[in-house]
Amino acid sequence: MSPRRPAAAPAEPFLELLRSPTTGGPLTWAEPHVLTDGASLWPCLDGIPYLRTGRDRLRARTIDAIRAGELDRALALLLCDRKDDTVPAADPVAALAVAAGATTAAAAMDGLGYGGLAPYFLHRWCQPTYLSGLALLDAHVPTGTTLFEIGCGAGHFLRTWTDRSGPAIGSDLVFSHLWLARTFCAPTAHLVCFDAEGAFPLADGAAGAALSHDSFHYFRDKQHVLAELLRVSGTGPVLLGHVHNASRDNYSAGHPLPTDAYLAALTPDRCYDDEALTTAALHGRTAAPAPGEELRDAAALAFACRTSGDAAVPGRLTGVVPGRPLSLNPLLTDTGPRWPDEKFAREFTDGWPYLRDLGRPPRSTLAAARAGLAGDDPDVDSYARRRVLLDLPESWL
Repeated sequence: MSPRRPAAAPAEPFLELLRSPTTGGPLTWAEPHVLTDGASLWPCLDGIPYLRTGRDRLRARTIDAIRAGELDRALALLLCDRKDDTVPAADPVAALAVAAGATTAAAAMDGLGYGGLAPYFLHRWCQPTYLSGLALLDAHVPTGTTLFEIGCGAGHFLRTWTDRSGPAIGSDLVFSHLWLARTFCAPTAHLVCFDAEGAFPLADGAAGAALSHDSFHYFRDKQHVLAELLRVSGTGPVLLGHVHNASRDNYSAGHPLPTDAYLAALTPDRCYDDEALTTAALHGRTAAPAPGEELRDAAALAFACRTSGDAAVPGRLTGVVPGRPLSLNPLLTDTGPRWPDEKFAREFTDGWPYLRDLGRPPRSTLAAARAGLAGDDPDVDSYARRRVLLDLPESWL
């Protein structure tokens, strides 16, 4: 088994919050690494319950491997699972090698055949859409709140939230995304794999706030997802960030609505131009909301629902962690930034000088950053805010 393998079971308090995706009843342990609702069995590897429906054969094969004591093979089966058949299948031999001992997140993504998704995940720490999500959380979710994120991917927001604020629950349709989060990015977050088209397998009020960032436009039944986010977050806020506008061209557009349709469906308390949130993060301030009718031409939008007042702590999540060593942005070379591919450059850097104009800091500043002087050295903090210097997870690249 991989020496990086985390704890096999989710914490019991989190298990009490889980519900069967088919019966709605509680889940209990049937045997090691296998949960049951009394009618069906559900794998739970590396502490991540696999609760996708419509995958009966995969669940049976995985449980057979678990019972045979072949945990790496069981994990590889789940790591090969894709969101749907439009994504080419992973190589099972390569997936088994990843399960047995991938040493970095980059190597794991390569072994699992992530293709163009890998640059998005690996370099998300400096992307405008990541900064806008942090600014949205800064503005509306109080420190210490349990955050639930739907479509959490590899756990970028979960890492920042658990590092700096409080507990977090992350979910995604793709098991391997969650495994990356568990293994390399957000090891203390609670994680669960399920399909958002059905009832979310979480108890009422399992969290105190909910986030869907760069994902809400992909959901076909948006009213259902909103209702489930409101249910899971109890009485707390629900934030929908970087939501694509159907009136504008967008990369990977999903199933967006025009601004007026979002406003009618969501009745949000606050609305934002997503670009304004990114700008606020870059400058360490709180973004100003805008009247919804003024956002009809925004490429992407953000909405805050059921807010009881602002958390409004600028820089709480977008600034540095004092004393945390920082690394040079891996996109930087001696001659300037080098993008993974042209699509990445067009999608994430066009219109953003802080990325297009990335330049290496002085050697003394880089040395101070690596020595953990963030929070004490204004130059380090300035370069960090502009994402020249990054707080990368261990074993990321």
